[in-house]
This record gives sequence, C-alpha cells and structure tokens, in this order.
Amino acid sequence: MAEIRIRKDGKWYFGGNEMFRRNILNVLARNIEKMGDDSFLIKLGEDVNPLVVEDVPFYATGIVEDEEYLKLVFFDLQELVLDYEQKLYFKGDVPYITYKWPGDTRLSRGVYWKLSDFFDFRGEEVYIVPPKMRNYN
Repeated sequence: MAEIRIRKDGKWYFGGNEMFRRNILNVLARNIEKMGDDSFLIKLGEDVNPLVVEDVPFYATGIVEDEEYLKLVFFDLQELVLDYEQKLYFKGDVPYITYKWPGDTRLSRGVYWKLSDFFDFRGEEVYIVPPKMRNYN
C-alpha cells in the first residue's frame, strides 16, 4: 500500500500525491490512532494503515468567534470548540494546542494571532481563555 503522509503544513499525501478532497481527509483524520511509540495509524474497521506524520496530525487553519466560545477549524475539516481553557504549547516559536493528545494540533499563524486576544499569561505558561470564561474573571 502507498504511504499516507501528513506534512507539517497540514497537507495530506498518498503515494506522493496531494490528497485534496477534504471530505475524505475528514473521514481519515477522525480515525487516526496514536500508538505507544508515538507513531500513528489510520484504522477503518479491519483496515489499518500506518500514517507518517512530519510534525503533528492536526493543523488548525480557521477560527470562528462567538460570544461564548471559539471554534477552530482544521485543515481536514474537523472542528474543536474551545469552551474551556486550553494550554498553549510551543516548540521553538511554533504554537500548538491539544485536541486528542497533548500538543497534537499546530496553529496556523492567522489562527494564533486571532487567539492572542484570548491569551492569559500565567508565569511561563500561556492559556487560551474563551469569551464566556473571560466574563467571570
């Protein structure tokens, strides 16, 4: 079987060719599993395929703001509703958050800057605090 790869820019490749149908990526991404050795695979029923991940499996490319929450939209069309505090991680100067596993989602530059309005600095750590929680502070 040809290799499935997620590059650090969030784009998916199958056998060296870019996969551009986001609805298919969404199905594959929803079925990613992490192994004990920090490798990844896609499991659909009885079919299991190794997944090469250059950085992290998820990449947030869009954001929707609401009066109560923030919603991140991933390259693979998954969505993460931030209606709770979320710790921000950095590898060098690249920001990450947690979706399924700690630090598994890279933030695009645009998403990072939009989220910066919701940052709460706590010593050396940075948290994203959604709008509904900011109203109580």
